[in-house]
Amino acid sequence: MFRAVVENQWRESRLAVLLLAGFAFIVPVLCLWGKRSESDPWAFGDLIQAVWQWGVAYPSIALAAALALGIGVWRPDHRGRHVYALSLPVARSRYLLMRYSAGLIFLTGIGVALWVGGVAATARVPLSPLLHAYPGGLALRFWLAGLMAYTMMFALSGLTERAARVLVAGSLVLVIVAFSANAMNAHWNPLGWVADALFGPYGPLGVFRIRWMLIDV
Repeated sequence: MFRAVVENQWRESRLAVLLLAGFAFIVPVLCLWGKRSESDPWAFGDLIQAVWQWGVAYPSIALAAALALGIGVWRPDHRGRHVYALSLPVARSRYLLMRYSAGLIFLTGIGVALWVGGVAATARVPLSPLLHAYPGGLALRFWLAGLMAYTMMFALSGLTERAARVLVAGSLVLVIVAFSANAMNAHWNPLGWVADALFGPYGPLGVFRIRWMLIDV
């Protein structure tokens, strides 16, 4: 049955998965295309600058993959109004686990494509003794960041209509309170607290704020 769930998910998300896997593979190659690392300090600086500039692409791909898979994994159920899921002779918790695992398989595939692209790109560039390539570490960070974002999108996309309305209403109230506090020059901002909780150093999405480097010292 898990195979059927994976095949169903593949039909829904194959275009996004293939495009994102292609981007994940090609970005490291483009990042280091024509670059070199020698004793020349200018070549050293150009390489680090190129790696740093392209670093924003990796979390962007991870976030796009999480959004595409987190939303796409529930599309068949939403389209069928969950009749198929409710008619299956399996526990709801097991069905949720299979749906979640199906998306996770494709996220892992995109991470593998990034790793292969990083290995292929760094193998073509002779590095000075001061620099090291981290294709494995970058791919692992990509997978962990995508995992956190995918888990959140999976939970949000699986909400019922009533729960979704409650969440939207709560978000609007939070925004109104934040703008009111700002208009009154209050020294607190609930939106800032939420952002810090999500993207802070210890937040679940904090990995998206750190530096992503394929090559570093």
